[in-house]
Amino acid sequence: MEAYDAIIIGAGHNGLVCGAYLLNAGYSVLLLEKRPVPGGAATTEEAIPKEAPGFKFNLCAIDHEFIF
Repeated sequence: MEAYDAIIIGAGHNGLVCGAYLLNAGYSVLLLEKRPVPGGAATTEEAIPKEAPGFKFNLCAIDHEFIF
């Protein structure tokens, strides 16, 4: 079993940035994400490939209207 200095659950924007800072500081990091695509709400992906092949969009873009 491997040992890590830090375990980050969630590969969204915050998890990725936190992991990058920890790695840059010399720590060993395990980053876990349940989805096959990292990035969380900052992800642009092909959501309906059968109906609109090649069309990519941000699934969480509606959430950005609440940021002031």
